[in-house]
Order: sequence, then structure tokens, then C-alpha cells
Amino acid sequence: MNTWIFAAGVIGLFTSLVHIFAGQVDPVRPFLKSDLPDIPKATLLGCWHMVSAILVIAGTSLAYIGWFNLDSLQNLVVAISISFIIFSLVFITVGWYFFKFQTFIKLPQWILLLPIGVLGLVGAI
Repeated sequence: MNTWIFAAGVIGLFTSLVHIFAGQVDPVRPFLKSDLPDIPKATLLGCWHMVSAILVIAGTSLAYIGWFNLDSLQNLVVAISISFIIFSLVFITVGWYFFKFQTFIKLPQWILLLPIGVLGLVGAI
């Protein structure tokens, strides 16, 4: 077992659950009740669910690869890990644009995304 990659996968699966369930309460429901036209709403809701799928797939993949210590899939681990580091940087950047220093409180998604990427990379090295 590669505990670093497995831990990244477990955090990834936890993050997917937070995204799917808690995300429905805070951003999704109010967004769907907004006056935004239906086409942007449908597009953004589709993107929301695509992110849900990616989180589940990545978390499951990392947990599986870590549990069985599949060295042959290290390139996949690196790719997923770099993606999650980039995802966290996107949230920090977007949050900084809107909230400056309050981004770390108002958009805390980076707190879950960054460890997935870092733990995955540590386990792959």
C-alpha cells in the first residue's frame, strides 16, 4: 500500500461527497432560483455535475492505486495530482479577484483540493 496516494484518494472521495451534498445547499439551490436565463443555468449545472464525476473518478482512482500500490499507474497519479494543485490555484486566484484576503474563508475549496494534489505527488515520487 502507498499510504500517501491512498490518503489522497480518501480525501478526494470525501471532497466529492462534500461537493455533491453540501454543494447542493449552498451554491446550487440559490443559483437555480436566481433570475439567470435557463441556458446559462443549464450549462453551469452541467459543469457542476461534471466536476462531481471528476471528483468521484479521481478519488476512486487514487484510492485504488494507493491501496494496491500500482507503480505502473504513477503517471496517472502525477497527472491527477497536478490537476488538483491547479484546481486549488484556480480557487485561490478567483477568490483573490473577488474577495482579496477573505478568499481563504469565502472560497475554502482549495483547502480540500491542494492536499489531494500534494499527497498524490509525494506518493508518486
